[in-house]
Amino acid sequence: MLRSGEKSVGGRKRKRLPHCIFIVAMTCFPLAAQVDVLTERYDNARSGANLKETELRPANVNKDHFGKLAFRIVDGNIYAQPLIVSGARIKGSRTANVAIVATEHNSVYAFDAEDSAPEPEGRESNRALWHTGPDVLGTPLASQDLAERLHSTDCTDMTTEVGITGTPVIRLTTPASPKEGIIFLVAKAKQGDEVVQKLIALRLEDGAKVSETVIAASIPGLNSNTKITFDPLIQLNRPALLLEGKILYIAFGSHCDEGNYHGWVFAYDVSAPKTLKKLAAFSDTLTERDGTNAEGRAGIWMSGQGPSSDAAGNVFVVTGDGTTNGTTDFGNSVLNLKLTSTKLQVRDWFTPKNSEQLKVLDADLGSGGALLVPNSHLLLVGGKEGRLYLLDRNNLGHGAKAALHDFQVTNNPLKRVETPGGQEDILFWNLHGSPVIWPRPKQMYVYLMGEEDHLKQYRLVPDSRIGWKFESDAPCKVSRESTPLPNPPNGLPNVKNRDLVWMPGGFLSISSDGDKDGTGIVWASMPLAENANFMVVRGVLRAFDASDVSNGSRGQLWSSEATGIPADSLGMFAKFCPPIVANGKVYIASFQQERVRKRVHEKMPGGKMPALVIYGPK
Repeated sequence: MLRSGEKSVGGRKRKRLPHCIFIVAMTCFPLAAQVDVLTERYDNARSGANLKETELRPANVNKDHFGKLAFRIVDGNIYAQPLIVSGARIKGSRTANVAIVATEHNSVYAFDAEDSAPEPEGRESNRALWHTGPDVLGTPLASQDLAERLHSTDCTDMTTEVGITGTPVIRLTTPASPKEGIIFLVAKAKQGDEVVQKLIALRLEDGAKVSETVIAASIPGLNSNTKITFDPLIQLNRPALLLEGKILYIAFGSHCDEGNYHGWVFAYDVSAPKTLKKLAAFSDTLTERDGTNAEGRAGIWMSGQGPSSDAAGNVFVVTGDGTTNGTTDFGNSVLNLKLTSTKLQVRDWFTPKNSEQLKVLDADLGSGGALLVPNSHLLLVGGKEGRLYLLDRNNLGHGAKAALHDFQVTNNPLKRVETPGGQEDILFWNLHGSPVIWPRPKQMYVYLMGEEDHLKQYRLVPDSRIGWKFESDAPCKVSRESTPLPNPPNGLPNVKNRDLVWMPGGFLSISSDGDKDGTGIVWASMPLAENANFMVVRGVLRAFDASDVSNGSRGQLWSSEATGIPADSLGMFAKFCPPIVANGKVYIASFQQERVRKRVHEKMPGGKMPALVIYGPK
């Protein structure tokens, strides 16, 4: 029997902490100030940090006081990061803290973020406040259908179907509770025999469609008589959307590097949501790809991270493998884009000196996004080479300037042959996404967790010349735990004939109560014990003390798979999707269980289903 104030999760008792008060209409809210997560990685700087978390701290995140509260099964895999709106107006005159979840089945759900009522496994949740599905957003494209249209036999970068991939963004039209707003998203959908990409605006209150527009563009090519045309079939909106003021930016990469793709960025005026007005379209290469060569291309994917922006409206994207000439083509570069009138223009850019080699070896810089270092003019970025770059974003150098500082984070690249000529000739331990950062008094901590690597904590210290500098190329602290690797615990860093490096590393968020000691936690989502490249595998959510990720060699604070309570288990790892912390809870996506036959993904009959998973205090 449950006592008053207790709830049951997976057959066990959990005592609810007394952190709610009753107000008008019996609506329950935590006492602390409420946090909204309206965009990917919390803010447009893509800091990965919620610095207003007052409930969760190292002292109470342990197996006795923290665990899974609920899960909400949805109709498709979740590649997009969940979003949170506190005190949102919901149809029927209700106000609630809301979790927004978008799926590859072209569905968007709104769940009560404070609702931890149990539900049975094996069926879609019936506790959504509202659900807008493919009948409104468009029929998703089956992954096998996509592969056939691309004339590819092994394009499995997206599993089972493709719909909403990039994280949506929310604009609050009424910022005070009860809050109202608009959700902007991009959906890939079938339209007759064609494939389209649509920008769609939904009402936060009830998920009703406000407007939609088909994303399309043609721009002048290299020659006066040629054009570069956006192809909605081969382009993928993998990056999160960016809302800077009333301008919405949408970036595109490719599916499996197939076809004559480019890195595209679109700018829309969304000040009037009923009329979505395209302002500009930009391609980061004008050179066309001829057959299967390595030219043109330069997709913008950033492992799902969105473009970054600063207070002056400068937008920063990181491009993938492709042609680089500093005039029309900007492969393997960090770009500073600025919207002027009806054009998106490259104001400045950084290109590593070995960009041509990175292109040939498929070691693109663009596997990482740009993190804007707070209270500075600096930027951090790292890519497949496993190298971290510190850049001056006010002076990227027009492709001719070296980084302010760079160093290897993951294992050094390992040549299989003396002179590598392709990606099979060398091993790289990649960085995906970008670091997270915690500003502290007179220092900042930077955290990364690459492939087959430990969580590493670096220290930025004040510098009279550039503002901040890394104290050392070596981390100041290293976690005992690592992302999965063969031959644990040491891996195979020097074995040339080994299989490929296990992907994709850890995806991080940080929560703290400002810069206060004893409040910082690094949250990491990763595969539990297997390689997630081309596979769906079990996942794990881990928590580390942000002041010292080694925890004095004692290890992690908590793990979803090490509590001794099976109901705490995360489920299947959601690739490239970081956990999000808001208002005393952690929200994280999980995939459906799948089997792979000849690199074709199929839903596992009777297997785990995709879900939003919610963790918090017992």
